[in-house]
Amino acid sequence: MSESHDYSSTKTPPLPQQKSYLDQTVLQLPSPFFNTTIYTTDLATTVAEAQVDPASTQNKQYLEFNDIDKLDEFEQKTLLSKTFGPSLFTSLNAQLNQESSDQSLNDIEEELVRFKVRFKLGSGAFGDVFGAHDRDLNRNVALKQFKGEKTNALIACRNELRFVGRLEHPSIPPVYQASRTHDGTPYIVMKQVEGESLEHIITLLQNGDPKTHAKYTFRYRAQLITQLLQVVIQAHQSEVLHRDIKPENIKIGLQGELYLLDWGIAEDFAIAQANPIFCGTPLYMSPEQARGEALDPQSDIYSIGAVAYEFMTLCKSAPKAQTFEDLIASLQTHKPKPPHLIFHATQRYIPPEYTQAIMNAIEPSIGQRYASAQEMLSYFEATLDGDFNIICSRTLIKKMTYLLNNWLSHSLKNTLILYILIILFVVGLLALGGWLSRLV
Repeated sequence: MSESHDYSSTKTPPLPQQKSYLDQTVLQLPSPFFNTTIYTTDLATTVAEAQVDPASTQNKQYLEFNDIDKLDEFEQKTLLSKTFGPSLFTSLNAQLNQESSDQSLNDIEEELVRFKVRFKLGSGAFGDVFGAHDRDLNRNVALKQFKGEKTNALIACRNELRFVGRLEHPSIPPVYQASRTHDGTPYIVMKQVEGESLEHIITLLQNGDPKTHAKYTFRYRAQLITQLLQVVIQAHQSEVLHRDIKPENIKIGLQGELYLLDWGIAEDFAIAQANPIFCGTPLYMSPEQARGEALDPQSDIYSIGAVAYEFMTLCKSAPKAQTFEDLIASLQTHKPKPPHLIFHATQRYIPPEYTQAIMNAIEPSIGQRYASAQEMLSYFEATLDGDFNIICSRTLIKKMTYLLNNWLSHSLKNTLILYILIILFVVGLLALGGWLSRLV
């Protein structure tokens, strides 16, 4: 292309700072592979190889799960036991090379016909996401290019497509197209969500940004949590587990709408029960997810509780740990400090009425956790309406005020009764004062 383009006016969203491995999405093979994760710089494993008996995989390169020193030397690859048909993809004249993340914006644009790549939006466990403009339809889109050896990239792409395409909800960005490049690298074209990630918003709140604190009041934060619960309810009704709910995968749009992203390791209820694997992000996992056990909707509920805890208190609910083993062991009995007792310099204490709503979600025991996302939503909505449990003097005063307001709004008669009682109380005090003065 001969035309020149000025990218100086394009605002590139700030990327999160470097995080520890406990913040990253991980995925292990199904049992009996549970105790190891495969890492390699050039893993040429096909779908068929991923399905063979574990005894035949002894020649593969394994690293022990706690071998942290070698994590930076290898790139983690994903093996899923799903077949994948190329019929899901059709040829497009838009070509996005696998090496595009290392190229300049101008180089990428030269290789594209339909899509004008503007900037890199982010990078996840399974792919890189670019902001682009669709010249044919004159709209901004997001291009997600999947990482890894081609077979595994196709599997990851197919896994995300089969859930995003099935779950129709305003909080799940729709996929417009799915295709492969000339060299076979899969990518999908999605709705580009304008806004900020919840991870970035929490960072701004932690840093005491006044505009962010003015916008994200405690009540507004609780309302956003109800939005998150609504999309998860829809997914659970379709028997889909997300399995990686965390601030990084949640985005708040320009109009305050919430989006739940990255369905790359989502799974059907039945498969999650029959073929348990270790997957997710350690700092937001439920105890049973950390053990690599069969999962049900209550595991997603725990992750939502961990997100809600961090969003409200600006502190993580997970126990402090240096290794995966320490974290997994601590999670089994860990109960974080009640949210209303946590002091943060940028916002002091949170309203205590939200404590029970959050703590019920992050119970280590499944039996003591919310039974469903709908139950958690009902609890949060009741709390927002003023109907909550009394746990301290502040909640006692707020609850009495709530009950009084409800009683007064029931009818005009109740308001008149209150006024009469106040007048009688004042007259009684005056009479008592006069009587005491005569005694003196």
